[in-house]
Amino acid sequence: MVLNQAFLIFCAFPVVFIAWSAYSLAENYVKAKSTGLPITLRFVSPGSPLWMMLSPLIMRICSYLPFTSTFIATYRRGWEGRQRCRPHVEMGDMFMIVTPGGNWLKVCNDRLVSEILKRRDDFYRDLAAFEVLNIYGKNLASTGGAEWNRHRKVAAVTFTEKNNELVWRESLKQAGEMLQYWLHRSPQPIRTLAEDTRVFTLNVLAAALFDKTYPFESRAESKLRQKNGKKDSAFGYRDSLSTILRMIIPILIFGEKKLKEAWWLPESFRKAGFAVSDFRTYVTDLINEERVLISQGKQNTPNLVTNLVRACEEESDGSLSTGDSRPGRTILTKDEIISDLFVFAFAGNDTTAITLAHILGEMAAHPEIQDWISEEIHFVLQSTDIKTWNYSTCSQLKRCWAVVYETLRLCHPLGQLVKTTGNLPRTLNFDSRIITIPPHTTVEINLPALQTHPRYWGADSLTWNPKRFISGDSINHEILPPDTTEVFLPWSTGKNVCPGKRFSQVELVAALVTLFRDYRLEPVMEPRETIEDAKLRTRRLAEDVEMRLLHEIREPEKIGLRWSKKST
Repeated sequence: MVLNQAFLIFCAFPVVFIAWSAYSLAENYVKAKSTGLPITLRFVSPGSPLWMMLSPLIMRICSYLPFTSTFIATYRRGWEGRQRCRPHVEMGDMFMIVTPGGNWLKVCNDRLVSEILKRRDDFYRDLAAFEVLNIYGKNLASTGGAEWNRHRKVAAVTFTEKNNELVWRESLKQAGEMLQYWLHRSPQPIRTLAEDTRVFTLNVLAAALFDKTYPFESRAESKLRQKNGKKDSAFGYRDSLSTILRMIIPILIFGEKKLKEAWWLPESFRKAGFAVSDFRTYVTDLINEERVLISQGKQNTPNLVTNLVRACEEESDGSLSTGDSRPGRTILTKDEIISDLFVFAFAGNDTTAITLAHILGEMAAHPEIQDWISEEIHFVLQSTDIKTWNYSTCSQLKRCWAVVYETLRLCHPLGQLVKTTGNLPRTLNFDSRIITIPPHTTVEINLPALQTHPRYWGADSLTWNPKRFISGDSINHEILPPDTTEVFLPWSTGKNVCPGKRFSQVELVAALVTLFRDYRLEPVMEPRETIEDAKLRTRRLAEDVEMRLLHEIREPEKIGLRWSKKST
């Protein structure tokens, strides 16, 4: 009898779920219809944690089935990054996506974007979209209002020019070691582009966050080291953070405690639970060490932990809070410091690693751009001694900056600037009429569309061309435009601008300088391919994105690359 009841409940669950989804979809459709905007339906909510975790597997299965191409194109996470401006060219500057979990307003119009960003009290950050980052509690990304101001005030004095100089030096070093790995230790052709750029950014972050320097090693080399029982000092930070970033969706769904204790979950899931605690322990020890130095009146190297802890200590007159006690007006608790440091690591690692992977894929497909930036690098940095490459020269490398700009224009890891209408309806003046946006609507500024729309970027808007950002008649008189405009928002803008913007810019430019001053990158041809075929295929792979937690190259392992020394 009990088994029969359990079986009936099990069978009834999907029926109830489908009925609820259909009802919610119909209800949300009525709300969206009232706006008078174009509507497209989705039968799955893109923000569902379960869908976030299962969709890659579902899409992989569907790719082997007939008649699924439309489903894949519509429901693959990150479709905005793949389609870029095309949906808005077809449907207009604004359209509604209706799902069982809510309505999404997509926006691609410079005037509307400017208005939405200015009306912060009407269209404010959708904090629910950042809950995935609350592994260690509230932080700069997941708070709003006065609480956000408290985090932001401390973050503003954490990222300094001295720290950026450290980033420059460490990026030069790590890029050099990564290049040597690709030249001498990596299997050929190189098919670990995405993995290796993540190791690069993790190592740069180790220096910037914690003043810890590690040699570059591939993921395969790291696994071999761990298999042989050699857990060096990198384990607490680099290996644990790498695991967390790779498994962040299961961590969100199950939580640290359940992951560590649930015997029925895969081994990789349990390792993720222990990685969460390992990272917490590592950062806590560093915070405690810094507090001891402060009490002794000693000065440490200006890394981000040092800057963050000292900022909190100074604001609180040496009474940094611990645990969950209520913080003062401007300081952070120890738990909040750990959470903010995790967000800095997440934002500074994955976004930069993904961007660098896109850059290298595009550069391999465009040897003429390699020559273009190499000319500038030799003009600005004439010495072959890397120790003489001063941080002050970073801003002179305008062509390298243009490569970064153009890559973020076409392939942005974030994808959307997410706002919400909150509990009230909001109005927008659009196309000579007033549009009333219903309450609880997610408003997304569609960066892949805004930054590729031909209205703003011309007929070649979908072509990767860094030269579009450079003007001037000679190499020493070239002009680089601002890194933010109404239609170019790679680091956001205003109060919500990325606090690590300069950090990431310096890191990427330093990598380009090291990699392309004296070396060339080329795609490896597949059987029966010409070199032009290989370039075209590499470009397409580099621009084909899928959203996991961020928009990233969907199949980076299919990109085969080879480095060689430039002939003089």
